[in-house]
Amino acid sequence: MNRLLLLFIVLLFSVTGCTVYREFPIEVYQPGEILVRPDAKNVVLVYRNFKYSNDTLQNYFKSDFQLRKVRNKSANMDSILVTSCLNELSENFKNSNTFNRVEILPNTIFKKHTGEKLPPLNFDLIKQLTEATNTDLLISLETYSSFYSEHSGNYDVQKSNEVVTAAVWAIYDPLGEKLIERKAMIDTIYWNGYDSNGNYQKGFRLPPRETALKIAAQMTGENYAKRFSASWQTVNRTYSVPPLPDFSEAANYIGEGEWDKAISLWEKYAADKNGKLAISARYNLALGYEMKDDFETASKWAAAAQKLAVDYRSKEDIKMIMTYQKILEQRKKEIRQLNQNTHEKPD
Repeated sequence: MNRLLLLFIVLLFSVTGCTVYREFPIEVYQPGEILVRPDAKNVVLVYRNFKYSNDTLQNYFKSDFQLRKVRNKSANMDSILVTSCLNELSENFKNSNTFNRVEILPNTIFKKHTGEKLPPLNFDLIKQLTEATNTDLLISLETYSSFYSEHSGNYDVQKSNEVVTAAVWAIYDPLGEKLIERKAMIDTIYWNGYDSNGNYQKGFRLPPRETALKIAAQMTGENYAKRFSASWQTVNRTYSVPPLPDFSEAANYIGEGEWDKAISLWEKYAADKNGKLAISARYNLALGYEMKDDFETASKWAAAAQKLAVDYRSKEDIKMIMTYQKILEQRKKEIRQLNQNTHEKPD
């Protein structure tokens, strides 16, 4: 009997060397990138009307890689684009219930000014603006620029055009006199007449320059609004499959979403007596309980897997487990953020 037990243990040690790792995608609900005070229900939007001194391309465009000066430019084109951007930001806030009320101040609040650096707004001014509008936060479009390019195409390349936008946003909290975020965002929107499947749409017409600039400005506002909203995102998880029938069967259960059945198989190998094989079992158990939204049990199994990996000085296992522990902690943090933010709820 002792020989059989020794043979079994040797077998367990040997099979772990043939362990394979597989990935599978999951959907996780993640909070927005920007978190504001839960009691911040109303927001005011303003255009800072600042231009960097080296922003000299606003009166030019590119045509077939040649820089050309804009002729017949609308005198208030910058104001039109900024208005389109802020209106789109406001609409997205309203549609997603990010804030109860959104106010937009006239673009004339700030006179146009330039400089090498962009200092933050004075909080005395911010308090005046938020008190006058009865709002809790001020979001400033600090600076906005866009550049249009067009390509006439040739016998094997279709006509195309594009707009590159550059914006700097800032969020000011007057209550705590705090700059919550300052974010520079660069976006590109491109038109060439091809659909998502790569098929050219006959009769497609490229938007003219001013129309393209307006569409790009709207997208700038829309893209910034997304930073406030929670969303479903696809991420990958890795699990371990040592060459034993039970682990292969558990892998099949993963594909079917039968986590309880997979867990019951992994639990058979989680005890210390199973040696290095228990590292894989415990690691998989942590993953299984994460899928069941039991993050505390998942963390306990991950810690147990790490302890055994350290005992066996298995560097690769230690690295993999520690990476996963960081993922678990981040998920727990995100869930706490979602629970704290009453604006963000999954559909």
